[in-house]
Amino acid sequence: MAELTIIQSGKESRYSFAEPMLLSDALATFGYMVPHPCGRRGTCKKCTVQVNGASVLACRTMLFEDAEVILPEREEIVSVTGAEESGQMSGQVCLCLDIGTTTLALVLISLSEGSMIRSMTAPNPQRAFGTDVISRIDYCTKHGPNEMQKVLLEKVREMISGLLSAFSLPFVDTLYVAGNTTMLHLFFGVDCASMGVSPYTPAFLCQRFESGEALGLCGVNSVVSMPGIAAFVGADIVAGIRYVGMPQKGKHSILLDLGTNAEIALLSENRILCTAAAAGPCFEGANISCGMSASPGAVCAVTEYGICTVIGDGEAKGLCATGLIDAVAMGVRKDVIDETGYLEDETMEVCPRVILTQKDVREFQLAKSAIRAGVECLIHQAGISFADISRFYVAGGFSAGLNVDNAAFIGLIPEVLKEKFVGINNASLLGCVKYACEPEKHVLPLAEAHYVDLSADPLFTQLFMEYMMFG
Repeated sequence: MAELTIIQSGKESRYSFAEPMLLSDALATFGYMVPHPCGRRGTCKKCTVQVNGASVLACRTMLFEDAEVILPEREEIVSVTGAEESGQMSGQVCLCLDIGTTTLALVLISLSEGSMIRSMTAPNPQRAFGTDVISRIDYCTKHGPNEMQKVLLEKVREMISGLLSAFSLPFVDTLYVAGNTTMLHLFFGVDCASMGVSPYTPAFLCQRFESGEALGLCGVNSVVSMPGIAAFVGADIVAGIRYVGMPQKGKHSILLDLGTNAEIALLSENRILCTAAAAGPCFEGANISCGMSASPGAVCAVTEYGICTVIGDGEAKGLCATGLIDAVAMGVRKDVIDETGYLEDETMEVCPRVILTQKDVREFQLAKSAIRAGVECLIHQAGISFADISRFYVAGGFSAGLNVDNAAFIGLIPEVLKEKFVGINNASLLGCVKYACEPEKHVLPLAEAHYVDLSADPLFTQLFMEYMMFG
């Protein structure tokens, strides 16, 4: 056995391990999260750590003897639920959990009041195995679901304990869970490898029931997950639809959940058209040279004059999603980035120590083009026009802070829908809460939901190429 010394945020811990062992595996085993946006391929360089004084990639470093590892400061993701919290216990309670690819959100609910008592958020520790669902499916294919389930349940147990202790609760009867299809498979320890190959078939989509004891979740009697629609349109979008509601007769609305897998639903009175656009992880800060999550030090807003707003008001360290959108818009407005996405001098300084590179712009173009083309394909499939859309809901951790003018200017969202924009933060969590409080009301027409496969739609290819352009 060898000894691994891990130092992070001034705290030093020691662990024994059986050598040889991949450093990424060792860190995950001992509960440390180092991001692997590229799925441990050694290309993103974001798992760089210090081992015995040298900078190395955790996913490419084998440990053969005693070693000292210095990790970067822990990222504290700034995440909001989009709802007020009372902070007061009232009547019967339950818990609701949203398992996001990047962030976990848990909330204690008063069922009698239909309101949130208190919420808690934390980074999803599965980020150590890959930033997006595709990389986690790939990891599951090679290694099975057990390791990713283990780290996830450990974090959920910790969060549940924290909330229950805060209100001196010994247990709650039910934990309601929402999340994309991959996240729910991994939460329940179900192999999701079948979603990595055509025809992308999940092991389950229906509502799932399990005992808290079976999952090792102390303080919870039963666990209920919300249903999904397809492999890449999961319970998170169903919860979001539950939250915004189906439109009235003759009306249409769009729900766009921005993330690594951008889920889109076009809603009519009794019909759901939905799809998923592979936006990639650029909105999560992955594959962007100075990209980072919405944590202290992230540039979250940039004016056309280059004035930056930084989360935490400290020194700028990188760009989160809203900062990235604003930075690209600034570059286009100043003609530093032309309509094809070409960036003069290959780099653009956003602020001291934070830059945008040509590769970053190309990554952003791919993401925004896929999303925009996906929205328009659903509208075409429905046989309606932009004028028929009454509400354009955008969900996601950064939706409330999105500069809609900039998003429309660079083509992420249609200009004509700008005035119909409604940012709703974590729609998955809010919809899960609504479901927990009103399980029998407003049943969604999921049996009538139709999934549109963009890969088989020639219009998507045409629009994708068109919307790669700025302007």
